[in-house]
Amino acid sequence: MGELMSQQKQTASRRGWLAVAGWIGTGWAIFAGHLLLAMLGVGLAVFLTRRWFQYRAQWGMRF
Repeated sequence: MGELMSQQKQTASRRGWLAVAGWIGTGWAIFAGHLLLAMLGVGLAVFLTRRWFQYRAQWGMRF
């Protein structure tokens, strides 16, 4: 049981860091002035963040 929970935490952590990377990339695109790339980045970052939240909620993890 502990191994399964450890794997879930690892997956949640990986998804969380992907979401953070998406927001950082979007920030850099805005800073660089690439508005179209920034709009695409916002969409991707929102998708990744939502996926992370849903995964944590599905397994009953605390935020």
